[in-house]
Amino acid sequence: MSVIHAIRSSLKLQIVLIIGGVITVLMMIISLGILVQWRSLIIQQQEENAQSIATAFSIPVLDALIFGEHTRIITGDLLESHINNFRKNVEGIKYISIVNDSQRIIAHSDLSLYNELITDETTVRVSRSESPMSSIFEDNQYGWVLETVVPLQIAGKRWGAAFIGFDAEPTRKKIRDLFYLLFAVTFFVTGSTIGVLYYLIDKIMSSLNDLVHEVDKIDLESDNAPALQPRKDEIGFLIRHFELMKERLVQSKHQLENAQRQIYQAEKLASIGRLASGVAHEVNNPLNGIRFCMYNIQRDISNREQTEQYLLLINEGINHIESVVKKLLGYARQQSRSYEPVDINKALHTVLGLLDYRIKQKKITINLNLDDQIDKIQADPNLMQEMLMNLILNSVDAIEHSGNITIHTLKTGDNKIVISIKDDGIGIPKENLKKIFDPFFTTKETGQGTGLGLSVTYGIVESHGGSIQVSSIPGEETEFSITLPMEEVA
Repeated sequence: MSVIHAIRSSLKLQIVLIIGGVITVLMMIISLGILVQWRSLIIQQQEENAQSIATAFSIPVLDALIFGEHTRIITGDLLESHINNFRKNVEGIKYISIVNDSQRIIAHSDLSLYNELITDETTVRVSRSESPMSSIFEDNQYGWVLETVVPLQIAGKRWGAAFIGFDAEPTRKKIRDLFYLLFAVTFFVTGSTIGVLYYLIDKIMSSLNDLVHEVDKIDLESDNAPALQPRKDEIGFLIRHFELMKERLVQSKHQLENAQRQIYQAEKLASIGRLASGVAHEVNNPLNGIRFCMYNIQRDISNREQTEQYLLLINEGINHIESVVKKLLGYARQQSRSYEPVDINKALHTVLGLLDYRIKQKKITINLNLDDQIDKIQADPNLMQEMLMNLILNSVDAIEHSGNITIHTLKTGDNKIVISIKDDGIGIPKENLKKIFDPFFTTKETGQGTGLGLSVTYGIVESHGGSIQVSSIPGEETEFSITLPMEEVA
């Protein structure tokens, strides 16, 4: 479950990171767009205000320049006075400069710059503008300024231009505060969105986690419905289909068990058919003896001593027939599966007793090497006999005439039992080794086998938590090895 939980947590993290990353990028783009737009609006507003102030300043300057031109009076002092008064009445002005049409400063808030010639190409070009212009830049002396240039002209007559530098720091501060505000809003909205997203995903994953727990606890033996709350969303749809899937699995399991029981019984009946000749021999011999005894009794009924002797022989023959029939009926009977202590060595002797005639008929030598120290195992006794019957019959059929079958039982150190059945028959071709456990696969002639024996055996071994391996050398030998878990039984 730790691996599943890690995968599930990783999936949740991936979803949050991907969607959260997308939301973050979108919010940053939106915030950047808003910031750029608001910045443009703020600067545009400041520039318009600056140009309005500069235009208002230029009007009395033009009056002074016109007056000076008509009266031939030097207007420098008048302009300086006007600059000083304007700076006192209007806050945020860093400097004011009036430049004539020859690019020479004729008035300035800094008297040391009076009469200097402007040589900077950019400033010269701006001073020749026909309309007010504004720009923001960082000046070495005044810091960040919003400079507005207003042409001094009227009725086609141009006297120069007025430069007014406004303090741009408040504007920069406003833009900076706007940036921090947008950053805080972006951070808050993004964090809140990711938090809500994480909560919703966690709720979904919690529902999936409950569903996974129910899947882990699935018990096809029980008809109990999953303990999940009904929902009307996609998770509820998944839960309902999980419940339907469990119902189908339970139904399929019952159908499979019925099919397995039918296959087991079919193979058992097929094995009985192959045992028929041996059983007939086991029954016919005592019947012939009984018939002989009855004949002799009828010939001399008065011979009491002979009659008693023959009756004892008749009783012994009947007991033998009864024993054979009981074994056959016990093997053929279809019973429900039940687990109980099973002695594998005893089960082997029982099966070998049923096959005794066929073994002797083919002159096969049975070599038993059974571990007397092995404990009983918890298993179905009928299925264990069927498994051993199928494997030993398979070995008997592999030997054409005379040969050896060696049977080993062994207890391993990890509390398991190993059953090995080895014969020196015709063997199994390498290309068939992977197919011998397939249902209905057989290399025998028609009527010699159903092709279900090894498939049924494989199912029996698997149902008891064991494993089966086969190795074969064609023309020399074949060995089946079954490993079964063992539980000690007192």
